[in-house]
Amino acid sequence: MTREVSSMNRKGIVILLMLLIGMAPLFAASEAELKATYEEAIKAAAAAPNDYELNWKAARAARKYGDHLVVQEISGWKETARAATKEGMKYGEIAFKLNPSGIEGWYWYGLCVGTYSDCVSIVKALAEGLKGKTQMGFENAYKTDKMYDDGGPILALGRFWQVLPGIAGQDRKKAEQLFNEYIDLFGSKPDPSASVWYYRGQLYKDTNRTAEAKADLRKAADMGDKDAAALLATMK
Repeated sequence: MTREVSSMNRKGIVILLMLLIGMAPLFAASEAELKATYEEAIKAAAAAPNDYELNWKAARAARKYGDHLVVQEISGWKETARAATKEGMKYGEIAFKLNPSGIEGWYWYGLCVGTYSDCVSIVKALAEGLKGKTQMGFENAYKTDKMYDDGGPILALGRFWQVLPGIAGQDRKKAEQLFNEYIDLFGSKPDPSASVWYYRGQLYKDTNRTAEAKADLRKAADMGDKDAAALLATMK
């Protein structure tokens, strides 16, 4: 019996290794797939300047590719993500001008600005005059359908008010209300965004609510948020 179990264990290990080896390209191809999708979407939108759907989808593809580069800290991410999301901003703007009542153009334009700001700094993005359109984009998306993209407009608008410099109109109260709203609506669902607890934990820390900050940051860290874990490690 012991030999049979041992043999089964060895076979199981071999099968597991084969599965992992077979799955490896899926993970390795993630960046390549996002890049290919981005390039195809940009090409399609460039060939159809009056097509609302193709233009907002180009903005979405640009943001997803750029965000992946930033989050994973891929070599050369700042320059590559900056260029991609700047393209995304262009097509997002075309989209919301084609259809001002549509949510997608506004929303993906705003997210492209956010990732672009990660690459160049918020101050530079503000200096380029991007605040007004970004605020309008997220507010329009929120008013049109705040449940879109699993509550993305709620989270995006809250983060917008949180990260603005004070001189540019930062509003932590609005940010906190929006984070609370997101948690009320999505916090108990199977796959909520860990970012909301990181954002709110960061806000709590900045407003001297240490216990609440630690609780939120710990929750986000437990969900795999590296930024939350790093910030939590700085708190005593």
